[in-house]
Amino acid sequence: MTSARPKVDRIKSSLSRVQMGIAQADITPPVGISANPWGKSTTALSTGIHRPLVAVAACIRATRDLFIVTLDLGWIGCYECDVVNFRGRVARELEISIDDLLVNLSQTHKGPPFCIHEALREGRELVPDWIEIVITSVINICRLARESVELTDITWQYGKCDLGTVRELSIDGIEYVGYNPGLSPDDVLVVGRATIESGRTVATFVNYGCHPTSVGWESSLVSPDYVGRAREIIENETGAPMIFLLGACGNVAPRLQYSGDVTIADRNGEMLGYAVMATIANMMPPASDLAFEQTIISGALLARWIPQAIVPNSCVNTTKIFAVLKHKKLHTREEMESAWAPVTASAEFLDFRIFKQFEMRKDYVREGGVVHHPIWIWQLGDAIFIAHCGEAYLEMARELRFRNPERMILWLDMTNGPGYMYVPTAAAYDRDSYQSQQSLLARGSFEEMLEILDQSIKNRRV
Repeated sequence: MTSARPKVDRIKSSLSRVQMGIAQADITPPVGISANPWGKSTTALSTGIHRPLVAVAACIRATRDLFIVTLDLGWIGCYECDVVNFRGRVARELEISIDDLLVNLSQTHKGPPFCIHEALREGRELVPDWIEIVITSVINICRLARESVELTDITWQYGKCDLGTVRELSIDGIEYVGYNPGLSPDDVLVVGRATIESGRTVATFVNYGCHPTSVGWESSLVSPDYVGRAREIIENETGAPMIFLLGACGNVAPRLQYSGDVTIADRNGEMLGYAVMATIANMMPPASDLAFEQTIISGALLARWIPQAIVPNSCVNTTKIFAVLKHKKLHTREEMESAWAPVTASAEFLDFRIFKQFEMRKDYVREGGVVHHPIWIWQLGDAIFIAHCGEAYLEMARELRFRNPERMILWLDMTNGPGYMYVPTAAAYDRDSYQSQQSLLARGSFEEMLEILDQSIKNRRV
């Protein structure tokens, strides 16, 4: 052994020490329910189940109880069904502020509508009762998570996954939503291994951005898409629930998608599931950094590094901010009818499409040509959760991580709707992409929101 030491002799782990409880429930709907929202589908009637749909709740106890709920659901179409009947009710039952609840949707495209106003096709008669079962299940698992709170160490690690690809393809000057082999996606995956004092894993956080569109209109099965197979792999290996948090996915989807073959979803899920397990294998033991120990002479000059126990960061704080962004011209009902009637299947569907547009504006569009885009920023130890009610382009999470390399950043799309507004880059507006057409936000909103969030991160203490 010699006294030599490298200039960098410790690699800091990203850690959180929190009081946390976890619970999950099966929310799979009955066969025969409406569960095929694709415009090209000839029927919405489900004939079977590919894999179960799951709800998971985490309760984090700080000065007050905070809840993170993940659901294998697509989207919630209106203010009444989301804010009033769902999240508002859950918050009242738990006796918490609605802003102390983050509900992240996986955005599967093969589940029932979670809005009674959107249940317009075959199997719609089963939707209201199923929605009530889901809401009741969420309340129950939140209570169970609250009752099971215990000291928990979370080790966070960035990994890589090749599932997601850029889904913007220009053909003869027309923009299509599909795999573009000429563009590079963001392969960053965030994994959090949650363990208790005994060393047992009690949950695995998985934050990854990729549209669950493996399964298309030709399948009549209810499916969680790739999330289902990933969950099976991770939960079988760890013995604990997976908390899947959908990341920045506005322009991200699998290379193989829109398939009638659900095994495509399973193959896509294996890419994510095994990437998560590889990331966990690369972690230090709980509450540990990687530290240089010593040099050793043994035929060669060797240098040994070992895990070294530390006390994890136990800071928990939350804030909600509003990004004040400009919106595009808001169309009147008459203008929407004129534009959409020729391409909409029936007057009933047209009415709902217009209804949804007005619902998206509630508590969002403000005077002066702007929207107040809500963003929740939660710090759990060394990890920062940034959640919003939209679908941001992958460049948002990638750029924030690039600008703040010392931070462990989890980016959550599809959280606390309704609306789930696309947040495309200025370049996407220039190309007239599908996402830019669908969004209420004006060109430049992405860039303004990026600067607001970057400053917010930099203003937070470590």
